[in-house]
Amino acid sequence: MKKYVSIVIGVLVVIMGVLAFSLLNKGNNTRTTEIIAKTPIKLVKVKPVILTNIPYAIEGTGILQAKEKLELYSEVQGMLQKTNTSFKIGNRFKKGQVLIALDSKEYVAQIKSARSDLMNQIAAMLPDMEIDYPNIYKKWETYLENLNVNLSISELPKFSSNEEKLFVSGKNIYSTYYNIRNLEERLAKYHITAPFNGIVTESEVHVGTLIRSGQKIGEFVDDSAYELQLSIPASENKFLENGTKVNLQTIDNSQSFSGVIIRVNGKINKDTQSVIVIVEVSDKSLKDGQYLKAKIDGGNVANVFKIDNALILENNMVYTVRENLLELKPVKVVNYQGDMVVVTGLEEGILIVNQSIANAYPGMLVEISK
Repeated sequence: MKKYVSIVIGVLVVIMGVLAFSLLNKGNNTRTTEIIAKTPIKLVKVKPVILTNIPYAIEGTGILQAKEKLELYSEVQGMLQKTNTSFKIGNRFKKGQVLIALDSKEYVAQIKSARSDLMNQIAAMLPDMEIDYPNIYKKWETYLENLNVNLSISELPKFSSNEEKLFVSGKNIYSTYYNIRNLEERLAKYHITAPFNGIVTESEVHVGTLIRSGQKIGEFVDDSAYELQLSIPASENKFLENGTKVNLQTIDNSQSFSGVIIRVNGKINKDTQSVIVIVEVSDKSLKDGQYLKAKIDGGNVANVFKIDNALILENNMVYTVRENLLELKPVKVVNYQGDMVVVTGLEEGILIVNQSIANAYPGMLVEISK
């Protein structure tokens, strides 16, 4: 009897265990269903891939420099004198106009004294020349008559013979003549004239101050033409030729200009693998030292698509949507254009995710935002 009671009790325990497991499993399934039901579906923005031909663009940034720029230094010493237009920042000068004038009165007097010495030496030489070389006497007499202590000396008469050369050299005429020419050359340094039309961009002197030899005076530039130096990847070298047009813009995109490549460096920088390109541009609104963005067109690229650079993931992958599920697709970057990139490898008509998605993963359930 006890044996049968034990069997019944065992059966009842097994039945109760199965019922309890079933109830627990049903509860877990219900909670799982509830969790899935409560999980929000991600809304994403997409755009269809439309393959087109897009112009290949080479972009860079550089600093404008005046094509003609002079840093002025004084080679002589003297007091800065007042001129019709003062050498001040922003003042313009025409070619040949005096930029800087230093007091040269003392130096001029020294030159006049040297010219007078030459006149005395030639006058002392003429009596002996008239006796020994009467055939050349007249040209030296005429040369002496044309000398003026207030005017630059002209070239000495040409020698007719070796005897004449030796005779004149023995009177120290040569030495005095070239000494005067040296003084006259130096006198020209007391007045600095503008070699081209331009504007003063830096001034470090004032009227009445003593300018010393070697002292920096300022900076003078031709603001009618500028050069922009760009560093372009060596891989783009095939598009860089003299005469190629370049589209330029200010950093804030408020102004646009047109330039042209005038020089391409024949050497590639081994560290950056880039080549230096010089672009010439002219415009009244441009300033020396200004930053500009440059864009060089390199022809069309066929069957490509342009997307935001931020959508490119690691290993050049992008998210697409198929049947409301996220998929990763590989792309090949052909060209960078600002914040956008031109890519190949996408099929016509597929939907590409047009926004960044946090915690995204392949197979993620999404809903396309209308």
